[in-house]
Amino acid sequence: MDVIAAVASGAGSAAIGVVRLSGPGSWGIALSLCRDRTVPPPERHLALSWLAEPRTGRLLDQAMTAFFAAGASYTGEESVELYCHGGPALLDRVLRACLDGGARPARPGEFTRRAVAAGRLDLVQAEAVALLASAETDPALDAGLSALSGRPSAEVSAAREALLDVLADVEAALDHAEEDGVVVALDEVATRLVVQAERLRGWWEAARALRPAVSGVRVALIGAPNAGKSSLFNALLGRDRAIVHAEAGTTRDVVGEMLPLAGAPCLVLDTAGLRDAGAGEVEAEGVLRAREAARDADVVIHVVDGSGAAPSDGFTERVDIVAMTKADLWPGKDPPRVDAPSGVPVVFTSARDGRGIERLRALLADRAAAAVRSGDTARAVVVGERQAQALHSALRCVEAAVEGQAGDAPLEAVAAELRRAVEHLGEIDGSRITDEVLDRIFSRFCLGK
Repeated sequence: MDVIAAVASGAGSAAIGVVRLSGPGSWGIALSLCRDRTVPPPERHLALSWLAEPRTGRLLDQAMTAFFAAGASYTGEESVELYCHGGPALLDRVLRACLDGGARPARPGEFTRRAVAAGRLDLVQAEAVALLASAETDPALDAGLSALSGRPSAEVSAAREALLDVLADVEAALDHAEEDGVVVALDEVATRLVVQAERLRGWWEAARALRPAVSGVRVALIGAPNAGKSSLFNALLGRDRAIVHAEAGTTRDVVGEMLPLAGAPCLVLDTAGLRDAGAGEVEAEGVLRAREAARDADVVIHVVDGSGAAPSDGFTERVDIVAMTKADLWPGKDPPRVDAPSGVPVVFTSARDGRGIERLRALLADRAAAAVRSGDTARAVVVGERQAQALHSALRCVEAAVEGQAGDAPLEAVAAELRRAVEHLGEIDGSRITDEVLDRIFSRFCLGK
């Protein structure tokens, strides 16, 4: 296996920066840089060394070094960490010397992927490492630390074992007749299935509540074509991100952009205008996606055309804020009447002169902060979109098994649903996952992790 190397500390200047090597041969490459050493220092002890380029003798840095034997490192491989002064140019020079010595650049997440391959971490813990490196809220940090501890992995494993036990009983009932002396109490099987469904449903609800703190608060701008959604979207961001045009249906897909508000990361979504008649096939797909974005959002802003030119959108689902646009078109006049749901605040805005934008940001910040606080890290077992999707798939399979058992469906169908549920739970901790999925997961990691 190759020796990989990367800067494992953050970008920018710092007091200390870390260059990490991993793989058989790491010690030899590191020792070639240590001009005052011919043998490694004691394992897992910090030792001071002068680092120099092996070929030219050019001085690189005076650094602390730590050598790790296979089985005793983060990756489970022979590894070395060089704790240097934290200047980016200095760290780059040390890294280049390691690469000249025979290492190759590590790919994003490759150190952690090797840790998973060596059994040092499971996939839940590996994704916790990525979360801890990128978390922007206290609940996200708490969730990452909990996942790294191994508690969620143990709960997922326990759920898989419980479902496997139920599956074994169902298959026993399928494979053996009563005359073989094998009797399965199917009423008891049904009860155990309900218990597992409730368990997974609780995890799913906790994951949904935690999502705003981990992935950002999803804010959907919903309204009719030409209501001013894209202009409002740009005004909230403070820059032109979405295309604005008088032609109806300009926005055909969901456009998202991150907007930090009062410490709460928000993913603001500009959506296609809502209308039923006259939309072509592409625009109709955009409307469908807009409605899905609204259902999935943590905060919904209903955008209403203050000029009265845009048609009614007929939106009757949950609304958190109403934004009346184009307020600059009615100077000296009373604001238009707004038929907002009880208790829902109404903000009169103008993307042209900035009227109401700060108030809208303030209201959005309050609701985003509340969404972040709602996350219950004590109950969270799965964290992040990938894990939540796998959990949701498992939950649907168990619910289908419960319904099949209650409705006297063939036991073969119940068993098939249980097998799929077990497989989906295996996708969470990596006990059943493909290399292609692993590639996708670790490609999102930062370099050095």
